[in-house]
Amino acid sequence: MRSVVAAVLVPVLVVFLIGPYTFLPSLLEYAVAQDVKARLGVEKEPYVKLKSNPPLRMLAGEFSGGRIVMKNTDLGNLTATRARIDLDPFDINLWATVKKGHVVYRDPLSGDVRVDVPESEVSRLAMAGSEIPIQDVDVQDGGVVVRSEVTVLGTHLPVSIEGEPGLHDGELIFEPQGLTAGGIQVPDELADRLLAGTSFEYPLNRLPYQTTITGVEAEEGRIILSGRVPSIPLGAYPVG
Repeated sequence: MRSVVAAVLVPVLVVFLIGPYTFLPSLLEYAVAQDVKARLGVEKEPYVKLKSNPPLRMLAGEFSGGRIVMKNTDLGNLTATRARIDLDPFDINLWATVKKGHVVYRDPLSGDVRVDVPESEVSRLAMAGSEIPIQDVDVQDGGVVVRSEVTVLGTHLPVSIEGEPGLHDGELIFEPQGLTAGGIQVPDELADRLLAGTSFEYPLNRLPYQTTITGVEAEEGRIILSGRVPSIPLGAYPVG
């Protein structure tokens, strides 16, 4: 009789103890992904991974962090190949979430953000914000090369403008630092006159979740924006 009882209770006990750690994270990750997808209006469901350390804390709705990843998505007025949010520790009202069928949080989620902007998008931003015609943009490790043309004594000359991406008052900017024409470095005095109007600015104030960009760097074929997301209000959707 004892063996029969044990045979029945042991599997039940195992499911009771292990089940929450197996199914609860997946259910919450799915709920967060659906919430972010609906709020941002993106086509593809974001990848979401939540962490709880120690795992037992998740039963109290306490999480030590997590990650949200979106690929090939529009973020306001910016298109990114990848956007990643590394979440700060957060709490979820677990039982209210189960009861209501959507994530109920004690405080909005927040975290560090990294946005990968491809070279093609950098080129589009440059063309939209520059005062001169831009033919091509080449993003390299540590800098950007903009190919354009300038007029000297009525003659149009193809030039390459070297510079770095930067930030100023919440805008992405390009700061020209050097000029070559026909592969020859143009002297600084002449270059300063020719470079007038070759800088450009592009606002980043339409990024979702009140995201603030605090850093920018150039890598081969892309620029990386980094910053903070102060509030991800899960369960609250914009009107209209």
